[in-house]
Parts: sequence; structure tokens; C-alpha cells
Amino acid sequence: MAMPSFDIPTDRLPALLQAMPKAELHMHIEGSLEPELIFELARRNGVALPYASVEALRAAYAFTDLQSFLDIYYAGASVLLKEEDFHDMAWAYLTKAKAENI
Repeated sequence: MAMPSFDIPTDRLPALLQAMPKAELHMHIEGSLEPELIFELARRNGVALPYASVEALRAAYAFTDLQSFLDIYYAGASVLLKEEDFHDMAWAYLTKAKAENI
């Protein structure tokens, strides 16, 4: 049996994919922390980060090995100290998920 052919112009694919409903099958929520929120939570909680700026942290996302990934992961986790921090992290993730139709 032949697979159906969908003749969709490639310029329409991004909008089509954005509109499609999706499901998150597996998520490590602390891994969803964006650099801006990491710095905001660090400031709020008085946590020193090993990165000079949001841009430096974002640049470090070019992982070269497992340890470089873990360094960023642990830096993000270190700013999650209060209930409000977890609320803000979850809210940021859910806002982004909704925008992506998840």
C-alpha cells in the first residue's frame, strides 16, 4: 500500500506545524529554564552564577560534552530555592508550551 502524498508548499509548513496540536511526552522541567529566568532568579535569591551575563550563559549552550551540559543544568537548578521560583519556572514553561500548541 502506497503512502498518501501531501502536496503542501514548503513555505506553508512552519504555520501548519505551529498550528498542529502536540503533546509533551517527557520533560525535565528544570531543563526548560531560559537564561533570562536563570539570571532573574539568581538576582532574586542572591545566587552567584559562573556566567557574567545572559549572553555568556546562552553561548555556553553550545555543549561540547556531558560535563558542559551538566554545568549549565546545575547552575540553573541552583537558583530554584523557593516555591515562587518553581512557580515562575513552571509558568514560563507552560506559557512557551501553549505558544507552541503543546
